[in-house]
Amino acid sequence: MSKRLKIGEAAPPVTGLDVAGNEVDLTIHWPEGPTLLTFLRHFG
Repeated sequence: MSKRLKIGEAAPPVTGLDVAGNEVDLTIHWPEGPTLLTFLRHFG
């Protein structure tokens, strides 16, 4: 089971995929301020 973060606690390192399928380190955006990650589903 995953651990829940407390308010003000730093998020763990996360990587994701960009539209080209390349891995992207999302932690580079966190020092700039809050980061919102949105998941979209497409049924095409």
